[in-house]
Amino acid sequence: MFIKIFSEKSSTHLAAVNSAYIASYGHSLEKAIKKETSGSFGSALLTILRCATDPAMYFAKILRKSMKGVGTDDSRLIRVIVTRTEIDMHYIKITYYKKYGKPLTHAVKSDTSGHYKDFLLNLLGSDY
Repeated sequence: MFIKIFSEKSSTHLAAVNSAYIASYGHSLEKAIKKETSGSFGSALLTILRCATDPAMYFAKILRKSMKGVGTDDSRLIRVIVTRTEIDMHYIKITYYKKYGKPLTHAVKSDTSGHYKDFLLNLLGSDY
């Protein structure tokens, strides 16, 4: 059933299914997925669900992970910024600030340099 719901329905529908699931069972689909699946399959389902229910939070967390700790996961950082810039980056920046108490642009400035930094900051635009 997971395969059918997660691969054949829209993200809006999936978010509605999650809300209905919570109302019916008292916990989210995320908890059910963690209980009923494992490995790459479970990880894929969780990614789809998180993107459907709160895409701004999902991508804010991915951006944070790409810059957290020693070194930067440049592929991940570039992929998210480039693919989300014209879609919902405004909401991601707001969510990032609310969750981490620091503007996304400041995190990018401190983790990158040179033309690479200028390019990413140009794509991100102003803080809000």
